[in-house]
Amino acid sequence: HGAERVRRPHVIPVDAAAREHRDARLARSGWIAGAAVLLLLVCVQPLRDTDVWWHLALGRYITVHGIPAHEPFSFLPAAYPWVGQQWLYEVVLAGLIGAGGPALASVVMGTAAVLAIVIAAFALPRDARVPGAWMAVAMVLSGLVMAQVLGVRGQVLSVLGLALVLLVVRRWRDGRNGFLWLLPPLFLVWANVHAGFIAGLMLLAATLLIVGRGASGAAPSRRHLGLALLASVAATLVNPAGPGIYPYILETFTNPTLTQTIVEWASPDFHNVWLRLFEGEVILLVVLWVASGGPDAVDAAFAGGTLVATLFAQRNVSLFAVVAIPQVALYGARAWRMHVAPRMSGRWRFAPRRAAVLTLTAAGAVALAVAVTLGPELTPTAEADSVASRYPVAPASYVAAHYAGQRLYSIDTWGGYLVYRFPDQRVVFLYDETAVFGNAALQRYLDIHLLRKGWPQVLKSEQIEHAIVPLQSQETSALHELGWTIDCYDAASGSVVMSAAPASAGIAQTALEIPLADPTPC
Repeated sequence: HGAERVRRPHVIPVDAAAREHRDARLARSGWIAGAAVLLLLVCVQPLRDTDVWWHLALGRYITVHGIPAHEPFSFLPAAYPWVGQQWLYEVVLAGLIGAGGPALASVVMGTAAVLAIVIAAFALPRDARVPGAWMAVAMVLSGLVMAQVLGVRGQVLSVLGLALVLLVVRRWRDGRNGFLWLLPPLFLVWANVHAGFIAGLMLLAATLLIVGRGASGAAPSRRHLGLALLASVAATLVNPAGPGIYPYILETFTNPTLTQTIVEWASPDFHNVWLRLFEGEVILLVVLWVASGGPDAVDAAFAGGTLVATLFAQRNVSLFAVVAIPQVALYGARAWRMHVAPRMSGRWRFAPRRAAVLTLTAAGAVALAVAVTLGPELTPTAEADSVASRYPVAPASYVAAHYAGQRLYSIDTWGGYLVYRFPDQRVVFLYDETAVFGNAALQRYLDIHLLRKGWPQVLKSEQIEHAIVPLQSQETSALHELGWTIDCYDAASGSVVMSAAPASAGIAQTALEIPLADPTPC
């Protein structure tokens, strides 16, 4: 009996502590799962990115003909060879849409974006003890910030790659060198899906320059990191362009014409609500740094570098947002423990078992609500309506029926969709892969789009006699004044088909016979 009385007090607390630890982990999992499921609402998006169509057309082309050496769709001569840098993404995209339509592509890419956010949330020091609530707050905030640049696009895979780099670097700093050898295969794939792999290499290089000793006092192996970085750079050379991928990316990132004409390549316009969210996250992160005693040097470098990149081009907001996730969680939790928790005096605290039940129940309710909300939006009918509202579906069908094989003018953001509709005819003027055409071709497009002096001569020299343009665009009014006819109008996309002369009796009407504001439906 005496022995029992000695042993029993030691056994019971250990079991209770284990149960408490398990319940705390369940509660933390509930917060993370709830945030992840909630983020599906903003990460699973329809095919709204205009680039998706020419990437899809190219993926189908590659599966039949292989990676092209020259631009394969436009009637314009390209100034530069085609660099198939995203060929793997394009083939996968074509496979996804071929297997399950746009809905499958939306779900897969949205899930990849959420996975990236979850992985980044776990890029925390091993001994940080960050509560699930702070991880969930950081995840939702960054998800909202980067939502506008997600969707069905290769950039999502760069967000995922960057999150994996953050996790590997964090584990390496905790003394786990073996994680570094995940980097070369990661960069091998990454370099063939999106040019954002450059950001991952930069983060690794910055880490190598800054880190001296790990947070635990054990020195992480800089030699191992250096070797992994060199192996990763070598892995990026295994792509269709080889070492030529780097000059191609540099030319794209530094092309002044692109930065002046493409919104995503411009500096942020903080009048936009979503960029105000980005601004708010930057301010919040700085406040949390100060309130928690200051940032780690690597964290400051990561956040500062991606902030500068975003200020140069707003499309890089996703890089800052993914880097900010573990930092908002870590420094927010520290600031809370330093300044708020001591004043709580036990208020608003739940027992671990009750907290686990509440968070898991809430996560289940969120999952049900998300399924009910997203389900109707992913039906074939809903997807078709979404595409028809954003792109000239009916006008393209009209052109296919009446002007097959004849050259078209259209705004560049619709050019990719027309490439998808007419992949073998070379009837499309310019589309969003403007870098391959060179500045001269882009300026010829801008001559028409901006109605510069002599713009009708560009149409004539390029033998363009048909156009698909928005009804309310400046091109429509100018072409109408030039004597072009309106063949038909598509109410869903707000676009018209126009021709330099009547197509045939009873189909097209001259500008004098039909008001511009009341054209015949397609």
